[in-house]
Parts: sequence; structure tokens; C-alpha cells
Amino acid sequence: MSWIRRTIIVSVLGAWGCTPAPQVPTTVQWNDTAAQEVRAQVEGTMNAFASKDLERFKAGLAPDVVAFEMDLESKPVRIGSRDDAVRYAEEMFAQVKKTFKSLTLDFHSTDCRATSTLAYCTVEFDFQATMLDGSTVLQPSRNTVVLRKGDDGWKWTHWHSSLAVPPAPSPAQK
Repeated sequence: MSWIRRTIIVSVLGAWGCTPAPQVPTTVQWNDTAAQEVRAQVEGTMNAFASKDLERFKAGLAPDVVAFEMDLESKPVRIGSRDDAVRYAEEMFAQVKKTFKSLTLDFHSTDCRATSTLAYCTVEFDFQATMLDGSTVLQPSRNTVVLRKGDDGWKWTHWHSSLAVPPAPSPAQK
């Protein structure tokens, strides 16, 4: 904002008896070491989900985590807490056990930025499922994850999952 415009705004707000908002610094101190820690945490938590390791998945989440995820039919799911995330994972694991032999994640990119206490990552990966008959299904996907660091380490506070490309229509939709 130009100094002239700011001076006018401050003058008008002062005349109305308002205190103007303080200037917010425009630079962030990125921490490369923290970004490496965050990347390992994000990929570890995602791999815990893919390997159906509920305790390790849960350990990566903050109690107040919020997420926008998809079910196995690519329908949206809203998660409002770690307890919701655990229920979602339990339901997914039960469905996966009936349908798939194994799940793996093939990471293409995990780009993380971190300060000493707050971080975000964008992750592009292929979700690969091996069916009970041995055939495989590949779904290009992406996640955005926001984390905060507390006394117990880096924890997910928000994540959003989406398909990188639309899923192929089912035979009934053709």
C-alpha cells in the first residue's frame, strides 16, 4: 500500500476513533530443516493409511484435524476431528480388506514449506490398489496438508484430497 493511501486511511480511521491494524510483515522465515521433517511426517502418515496402520495414522493427526477426503466411490467426506478421521480410516480399512489385496502410494512430488511451528505440503501421488484377482487400479491423486508443531511433534491440522484426473466411468455410466 502506498504511503499516501495509508496516511489517508490512518487519518480517517483516527478521526472516527478507530485504531488501524498493525503492519503485517510480508516475509516469512522458511526453515529447510523443518520442511524435511514435515515431508517425512506427511509421507509416513500417508503410508500408514495405505498400509492400514491405524495407530501410526492416528499418531500423525492433531485432535482438532479437519479434512476433506473421498470414499472408495470418490464421494466427498468431511472429517471434523481425529476421532472422525479414525472412524473414517476404520471404515475404509474394512472396505479395502473386502475388495483389495494391497494398497500402495507412489509419490511423484512432495513439496513442503515450513516455519518453526507451521507448515504445508502439496503431494502428488498415484494411489495403486491390487485387487483380489491380481489386477491393479491406479488413481492419480493429490493432497494438500497443513501441519503445526507442538510438544509432541508435527501433526496434521488440515488436509484435502482430490483426484488428479477424473475417475473412469463405471460400466453402468457408459
